[in-house]
Amino acid sequence: MKKTLKILGLTLAALVGLLIVTALVVSFVFDPNQYKDDVIHLVKEKTGRDLKIEKKIGWSFFPRLGVEAGGLELSNAPGFGKEPFAKIDAAGVRVEFLPLLSGRVAVDTVFLHGLHLNLAKNAAGKNNWEDLAAKETRPAKPEPEKKESGKPSLAGLSVGRLDIRRANINWHDAVAGSTLAVHNLELSTGKFVSGEPLDLRLRFELARDKAAPIKTVLQSRLTASPDALTLAKLDLKVDDSRLTGSMEIHNFASPALRFDLALDKIDLDRYLTPEKPAGKATAGGAKSASTPAAEQPVELPLSTLLSLDVKGKFRIQEMKALGLRSKDAHIQLNARNGLIVFGPNQAKLYGGGYRGETVLDVRGKIPQLKMDEKLEQVQIGPLLKDMQLFDHYTGTGNIGLKLTTQGFDAGQIKKNLNGTAAIAFRDGKIEGLDLIKLIEQARALSDTARGRQVTVKARESDATLFKSLTANLRVVNGVAQNDDLALDGPNLRATGRGTADLARETLNYRLKVTITESTEHRGTTVPVIVSGTFANPSYNVDFGELLKQEAEKQIEKQLQKGLEQLLQPKKRK
Repeated sequence: MKKTLKILGLTLAALVGLLIVTALVVSFVFDPNQYKDDVIHLVKEKTGRDLKIEKKIGWSFFPRLGVEAGGLELSNAPGFGKEPFAKIDAAGVRVEFLPLLSGRVAVDTVFLHGLHLNLAKNAAGKNNWEDLAAKETRPAKPEPEKKESGKPSLAGLSVGRLDIRRANINWHDAVAGSTLAVHNLELSTGKFVSGEPLDLRLRFELARDKAAPIKTVLQSRLTASPDALTLAKLDLKVDDSRLTGSMEIHNFASPALRFDLALDKIDLDRYLTPEKPAGKATAGGAKSASTPAAEQPVELPLSTLLSLDVKGKFRIQEMKALGLRSKDAHIQLNARNGLIVFGPNQAKLYGGGYRGETVLDVRGKIPQLKMDEKLEQVQIGPLLKDMQLFDHYTGTGNIGLKLTTQGFDAGQIKKNLNGTAAIAFRDGKIEGLDLIKLIEQARALSDTARGRQVTVKARESDATLFKSLTANLRVVNGVAQNDDLALDGPNLRATGRGTADLARETLNYRLKVTITESTEHRGTTVPVIVSGTFANPSYNVDFGELLKQEAEKQIEKQLQKGLEQLLQPKKRK
């Protein structure tokens, strides 16, 4: 036994000695620094760029065999300033020694520390890596086939962990006038073996123009193969939001995405670029008349939509998007071959609930859109205010939409809307409009009206209370027609009919308001004409019809009085 241990010890000592001798021989006989000038010359010849290698290229032997370099700097493309295209503080590769003896290369670690990469696009739309890509893709002359030399070839190549630290990537777009930067990027992985899972950890900060940086940390179990990628046990933190679940991508040439994800909370508006204010809110709506003129329509990205192959589920505990707030959202998406089904979806919002499904079909010549959406028992005031549509309505209500349309952009989609809509609100208030006060104000001007329409102005402090407000709408080619509006308030009742042009955002509506109590004119039905734009409606009282009604009432009173006198028995003299 002692003899065996002695032999093993001598063998081990001999191997260690051999490694030390090999390290000394390699370090003295082969010095990679003697090839610095050749590498610099080759880079200049192939790319036209200047390469600097400021630090000495060195070997490392223990515990792994490796080579590393530092102080690398590659110059920028002509016309993009003196700032270097890329700088690297340190980079290298380490391989395991023993597999080399059997003809295998087992890379233990590839590391890259202190990367500074500056990407840019100038005002002419040219970027600072086009020249590199053009040279890389230049077709090479076919090399003659080499005969087998009989020497043992490398049996395989495996890669251990990847270690990237302190990486910074800057992007400046002179055309868009925007900047984007990735700061303090760190990436570490487990061992790369095709088809087998490895641990992945990624951390970075994303900065956009003057916006606050977005902090991101990703951990996952990654499985990669030549044509598939799977992220299991996904744990992504973006600022104070956390996304968990799994995701798969198959067929990179025509990607198919599958996912099952859950998000705890997110405020998407925090990451959207704020729009320039269009003007102050008015009594009729949230926008003023000073809207931008003739904006360029944004068309649907048809080629992208046709190529989508996506199927998955998304659960969100709390979300704010485009001003809207929701909870417990369950979202489904199924897109394939140009048919995109968004739903059935559901969520809790503003004290009520949402259920709906939207289908977009881009398989034909013109994109088709179908919507079946319902809001039930929702607090209308906060909902409309957060949507930035109207901020002068309160109450609890139901809204149902069944609409179809077609078109390539938002303008065409509005013009081609067809279908039905229904609203039913209760216990609410219309702020900025007091129908009783409006009528009394019009009556004060009746002496000068002489049977004409009188225009009166609503004030923001005005309000009309209602117990219920219902209406059914029929939409034909972007124009909504309503014939059965009914408003029941404490002191008035109103019915209405008219149209709303959704594309032009204009109104042509007629209300018949009946004052029920609290004034000397109770029982009188007053016609109110609402016209103008959604943002700035105008109100007119039709005195021609009102005077006609008053005259008819006086005639009716006189006839009633005459009839009563006729039917009374005559007194004897």
